[in-house]
Amino acid sequence: MTSWRHFCVILLILGWVSSSYSASKPRLYRYINGEGVVVIDDKIPPAYVAQGYDILGYTGQLLDTVAPSIPQNAVEKALRKKALMAREKEDRFILVSYSSVTEIQAAMARKLQQLNREVKGIQTNIKGSKRRIAFEQQRAANYQRGGRQVPENVKATLQQLEAEVKKSGSLLLLKSEEYDKTEGRYLGYIARFRQLKSQAEIVPEN
Repeated sequence: MTSWRHFCVILLILGWVSSSYSASKPRLYRYINGEGVVVIDDKIPPAYVAQGYDILGYTGQLLDTVAPSIPQNAVEKALRKKALMAREKEDRFILVSYSSVTEIQAAMARKLQQLNREVKGIQTNIKGSKRRIAFEQQRAANYQRGGRQVPENVKATLQQLEAEVKKSGSLLLLKSEEYDKTEGRYLGYIARFRQLKSQAEIVPEN
């Protein structure tokens, strides 16, 4: 009888430990923030709880979905689904394309170097056009000092060069913006890669 009681006590203790461990396992929360971006974190701000969220294990396994506590229209649901699909697609791309942070950093460096070369090429073209503009302006001034009219071909050349400088300036601005966006995108890849790998290193849940 005593042995049976000890056995029952052991079973109760094991059951309590198991349930306590299961309840205390770390969880991740996947939700959409105010900018429409999918966020995965170990906590969820109270402001986003009402819109619904997913509960994930650290392996990325979907454990549960908490439905929104406030009504959502069809547009909001579609946007939420689209954002989640976009994040999952990007996660797959990152994991398939890169095996380490070093690889991502190398890819970023190559892309930024390419953009730097393009920017320098545009800057060189602008400087060259401005030198030609100064030369043609000097020619025009010489004609005017001599009491002669500026030839039409000189005027046309000046107009063409000024248009080229304006066009190159717009292109330079676009390339500068592309540089900033590219750098930000790769830095995002690095942060997300680290998060995904840290999740994968956690012992899978049974």
